[in-house]
Amino acid sequence: MSEKKLPETDDERLDILRTALEQEETIRTSDKVLSIIELQDLRVFIANYERANTILNHATMDRTKAKNLYDELFKNAQLYVSHFIQVLFLSAIRNEIRTEYLPLYGFQENSPSLPLPNLSTEEAVLSWAEKLMQGETERTYRGGIPLYNPAIAKVKVHYELFKEAAYSLSIYEKNIERLQNNMPEIRKKADELIVNIWTKVEERYSRTSPEEQSLRFKAYKIQSIYRKGDQLSVFD
Repeated sequence: MSEKKLPETDDERLDILRTALEQEETIRTSDKVLSIIELQDLRVFIANYERANTILNHATMDRTKAKNLYDELFKNAQLYVSHFIQVLFLSAIRNEIRTEYLPLYGFQENSPSLPLPNLSTEEAVLSWAEKLMQGETERTYRGGIPLYNPAIAKVKVHYELFKEAAYSLSIYEKNIERLQNNMPEIRKKADELIVNIWTKVEERYSRTSPEEQSLRFKAYKIQSIYRKGDQLSVFD
């Protein structure tokens, strides 16, 4: 006997359900395979499924845009934090800034001889930006000359832009997770409806000619895997 081949995507599921609904609404009453109640339930389910799928798709597109902006602002913030640290270190090496001020920025006094901190993560970039802003504020408060190229104000601008983008992305991620958590149950229900419809179609036309069965099965988009010698049937 044949094996049923259920759809794999939301679009495929919706296409099959919409097709079944269209068939049921256009054929004669005597040829319908669903009851009035089943037909009404199918309409409601399709509307709810379409709504959930549309909301998820829009949320996914919004998340993608947010992620692209996040990536761009991450690179900018990473660049300015890194550049400021390099300028700070060079100023200390040239004795333009006393090394005793380096701990204000989160470094040890001998830091100019050490590699730059790892800025490969969101947490590192935000943390070091905060340390630099705090350190530069404290040092200049004590009478030090502000650093330029870049000035700490530039670092702050890119820090705040990136921090906002990171927060926005986290909201989109949580929203996507919430929406996705609802989909397995909806997809399960969709598959159950499809199996039920296909079963009823097979039962209704089981004693008709192979040509009639093929026509009806195609009309309801029944998808089956047939082996050599199988009879034309949807399920085992």
